[in-house]
Amino acid sequence: MTAIIYSIVKNLPSIFIGIIGIGFIIGFHELGHFIFCKIFKVKTPSFSIGFGPKLFSRQFGETLFSISAIPFGGYVEIAGIQEVGQGDQKEAGRRDEVSFATKPYYQKLLILSGGILFNVLLSYLIMILLFNMGAPKIALLNPDDIKPTIGKIIPGSAAETYGLQENDTILAVDHHDIRSSAELHKIIRGLADKEVSIKIERNQHVIHKNIKIGSIDYAGEKIGKIGIDFATSFDAPVNPLKSFIEGIKTVNKLLVKTVQQYISLFKNKMYQAVGGPLMMISEVSNSTKHGLRMFLLLLVIINLNLAVLNLIPLPILDGGQILFTTIEAIIRRPIPEQIRMGVHYICWILAIGLTIFLSYKDIFRFLK
Repeated sequence: MTAIIYSIVKNLPSIFIGIIGIGFIIGFHELGHFIFCKIFKVKTPSFSIGFGPKLFSRQFGETLFSISAIPFGGYVEIAGIQEVGQGDQKEAGRRDEVSFATKPYYQKLLILSGGILFNVLLSYLIMILLFNMGAPKIALLNPDDIKPTIGKIIPGSAAETYGLQENDTILAVDHHDIRSSAELHKIIRGLADKEVSIKIERNQHVIHKNIKIGSIDYAGEKIGKIGIDFATSFDAPVNPLKSFIEGIKTVNKLLVKTVQQYISLFKNKMYQAVGGPLMMISEVSNSTKHGLRMFLLLLVIINLNLAVLNLIPLPILDGGQILFTTIEAIIRRPIPEQIRMGVHYICWILAIGLTIFLSYKDIFRFLK
């Protein structure tokens, strides 16, 4: 426990930057709702980022802007719509020309999906910038481009036990030549708890080692793991036009991959792979140690995950609000308030319970 506290104190600057990064993403998401409200002249009594003790609160025009200490969550209070946890909601019953309730369906749809659209927009902007700077190569999209060079040894892993080192390049496993990180993953996956010979290049010398592959349980399957992260490599910087083209293409591919991962998560019930808020802070904080470009890349990935997550048709998410609004447009009458609020409260209780459970899992991972 003392070691964990020391590690937290030592990494406070990175943790602070990580929290700021997450808060910025959530703020930009809420800005999307806010901008579309302004475009369609819908009143917004409050705009709040985070929860817990308020750090900042100021009135600008009709809107009270607030920033709270814990940056997980946020909302734009919208006149004419009632949602659990969305400010005072004194104007939720409003039904005049500045009310959400009186607007046509397409305007309601854009207001509710504004946060998702802004998350995707921010991802495009950051990725275009990254290609102009020299983007990190992404194993998720181009695993064959990632050289099997060790960037980090996981403590307590087989790699540490058998003396592998950072900057070692793995050339072969049991006489199977390795040309990329994807090939290494594929081979190691099927070698759980088995002894193998590996060939590595270290300081321009070839070394042979015999090691026993470790294992983890993943989705009910025991898979091999040696406990390494690969060294980060970067593409060469490109001109603004090519940055724009490549940035758009890359985000589109990442968006498709993110959707596929969510489908796989629910289809294969791989819930043990899900991290909570503490794990998110940890990942973003760790990315700051690998430079600005890795930090920005992780913000892109979190942005797209937030966008896809909000498409899920649960009432506490944008997708649920879109579903309710679409049903009302079809049946041409409001859903009874008791039903709407009852479903909201149930979802909020489940969400709070899930957050507590995932935070417990995160703490357990850190202690382990």
